[in-house]
Amino acid sequence: MGLFDKLKKPDVQKKTKPITSIKGKVTEEKSEVELVPVEEDKIVKEIIKPKVIYVKRVKISTYNDLKIVSDEVSAGNIVIVDLSPLISKPEILSKVAEQVKMSATTFGWDIAMVCKDPPKILVTPQDIKIARE
Repeated sequence: MGLFDKLKKPDVQKKTKPITSIKGKVTEEKSEVELVPVEEDKIVKEIIKPKVIYVKRVKISTYNDLKIVSDEVSAGNIVIVDLSPLISKPEILSKVAEQVKMSATTFGWDIAMVCKDPPKILVTPQDIKIARE
């Protein structure tokens, strides 16, 4: 017999109650507080859910097409304004380009010319900036 054998407690088996008797007690007890379903998960998913931003190309052939550009950028999308249909009409081309530029400064959008031939302009919403090098 060793030194630690005297310190060792004898193995005692615990008596356990059957699970069915405990289960019955738990289901029988009613809480005074009413549980209301929490919509926390839905709120968290909406907060964490990344916003989808599209890059769209809009061909401008008339002044009415400028509304499409405005709507898309206001929705948070990046728009490549294709002015190639207006190459044959230089006076309209310059007016449309000026209108896009004015809208960008008014609403705080960022704007940059992508290429001159065919003329294309990149327009981004307020929270997206274009890096110029």
